[in-house]
Amino acid sequence: MTDVDRGQPAPRSAATDRAIRHRGRYETVLPGARTRLSARRRLLAYVLAVVLPVAVAAAMIPVRVDHGRAAVVALVLPVVLVALLGATGPAVVAAATSVLAYDLLLVEPYYSFAIEDTDEVVAAATLLVVALVIGVLNARLVRLHARDTARRDELRHLIAFVRAVASIDDQAELTDTASEHLTAVLNLQRCVWQPGPAGSTRPVLMADGNVMGLQSDLNPDRALLPEHLEVPVWRNGTEIGRFLLTPTERHVASYEERVTAAAIAELYGQAADALAHGAARQP
Repeated sequence: MTDVDRGQPAPRSAATDRAIRHRGRYETVLPGARTRLSARRRLLAYVLAVVLPVAVAAAMIPVRVDHGRAAVVALVLPVVLVALLGATGPAVVAAATSVLAYDLLLVEPYYSFAIEDTDEVVAAATLLVVALVIGVLNARLVRLHARDTARRDELRHLIAFVRAVASIDDQAELTDTASEHLTAVLNLQRCVWQPGPAGSTRPVLMADGNVMGLQSDLNPDRALLPEHLEVPVWRNGTEIGRFLLTPTERHVASYEERVTAAAIAELYGQAADALAHGAARQP
């Protein structure tokens, strides 16, 4: 949803306003804040969502006559294991598969989806509800833990660059350090510094974490960075250059990651200004 759609203008720095007037960009979009599992991990989760409940139910066949209802507890475990991968969809599939495996393999008449005992119907329904709740909540906790880990990494990179600004007095070394931290924070394929005034119409990452650019240049999935993106760096009202970013394909860059990257670029501009003034004062 755009800030215009919400009826509220996006907050902009003075540098961003100058960029808008100069380059004629017209769309500002708040990035997504979700996490995305890799395709391999998601596929593994769905495979396990089907295989694990069936395997556990099959292992309970020798004791199903005397301890059939104990399988209700055992069949919750596959749902928890699938949910540990952080995927809600596979957790739901695992819950449904657990109920079907319980009905098919452990409830009379065996190998049929018919249930004659009312208590078994209650047990199956209970299994479904408990498995769904545990699976969804556990998947959410795993995602929240992943987000907390990402926030700590962003803070670590930001603090590390602040310390680098305080200790580095060489422009080239400072540029390389900023590029390294930007690459790490946004999980980029490549980050290159290009000095000089703007000479392109690439989308821009702004100070507030929004991405500004022509709608045709933005990714249809706003949680994904555009294929070509830049972060302008300003000094005393003049654009001294920009970091050209090449995002990793299909990687979701959260709002917090984008704000951190923009802050690193802004710190770089201030440090470059201080180094320039220091060099000018030297005899």
